[in-house]
Amino acid sequence: MPLEIRERELPGVGVRYEVDLTAEESIATVIHNSGRRDLYHRTDPSRDYERVAELSDSQARALGLLLVGAYYQPVPTRVGDVTPTDEHTKWYQIGVDAPAAGQTIGEIDIESLNGAAILAVVRSGERTANPPDEFTLEVDDQLVVIGDQIAHGELGELLHGPE
Repeated sequence: MPLEIRERELPGVGVRYEVDLTAEESIATVIHNSGRRDLYHRTDPSRDYERVAELSDSQARALGLLLVGAYYQPVPTRVGDVTPTDEHTKWYQIGVDAPAAGQTIGEIDIESLNGAAILAVVRSGERTANPPDEFTLEVDDQLVVIGDQIAHGELGELLHGPE
């Protein structure tokens, strides 16, 4: 179902915006002239909306930033899935001749190098999520890295070693 936003003036109150999530379910927000926002939800179009929350102007703006991904970009759930910012995850195994072997995550600093980030390291079946900068990489460590196509293209030699 395509996203359609309906706008309705509420004289003396403000404006109501409605969005259908499914054929039955919809959400609405009323932006009051005072700046207050009320959030509403309903699961049946023949029924009235139920108020879910009342937000101040600053609370509503913060929630809006969260919804558009300003603070967090979703990580793909499967290798190969692409985020809205055109990033994807890829697995790497630290090779014997890899320059990264024996280095800490802070020393290789791939985030500064090309914007990629190490999401997890798997060593001997043990997973370390969001490893700290002090984490030392060892031969045969498996890394889950998120980055765009360019970043992944630059990481092969660093993490696998010369081919």
